[in-house]
Amino acid sequence: MKLPLWLVVACVIGASASAQPAGYHVGAAIVLPDSLVEVLARGRFRASVLRVATNANDARLIAAAEQLYPTPDAIVATATTADQRKRLLATAAGVSHTLTIPQRSAGSPADRWWLDDFDDTWIPFAVTAAAVDYYLGRLHDYAAGRSPFGFSAIDGKDNGSLSYTARVVPGSEPGVARIVELQLHWEYWCGMLCAMGFNHTRRVFFDAAGKAVRVEGDGQPEVGVS
Repeated sequence: MKLPLWLVVACVIGASASAQPAGYHVGAAIVLPDSLVEVLARGRFRASVLRVATNANDARLIAAAEQLYPTPDAIVATATTADQRKRLLATAAGVSHTLTIPQRSAGSPADRWWLDDFDDTWIPFAVTAAAVDYYLGRLHDYAAGRSPFGFSAIDGKDNGSLSYTARVVPGSEPGVARIVELQLHWEYWCGMLCAMGFNHTRRVFFDAAGKAVRVEGDGQPEVGVS
């Protein structure tokens, strides 16, 4: 008997959604561009996105790696002090309240990718599709003059950049056929006492059947601030 296409697709999605590394789940789908270069606000802000897929399977693996989210409880569990735990719990909604002008929210609390924030910009725990989408939007906000610090879109002194690269490389250990590397760089400067930057990398390991078996890199990145 030949099954309807919609049933086959549903079965595949259901199987993949239930077979993730411990502590992870498949989040809501967010479509990212395969290639994007933007120069905004007369060159003050620049964005670059490059998702390198040589075939349809690589494209599927990249999307799968981007759609894996740690459980919110796992992020809170990384706290090493009572104060840090309190802060991680307080920022679970992904909505900042520290500045007078409301800023972009982080996203769905169910698909939490962030730790906490600095100057109302969220700091990533995991490089995911929602994280990249947030930083693209954040850069656009700054370029459009929606800065929490009052900088103009026309003659502001602030500047920033976003760079995101996703690629697939062969695995070199038993049980690992392919590895997806997701690299995210963010930088924003608005003065000697107003800046933040970081680099964060996630690696997702897949077996020959295309199942994610391990995630590396999620956690607190090194963040430079002033």
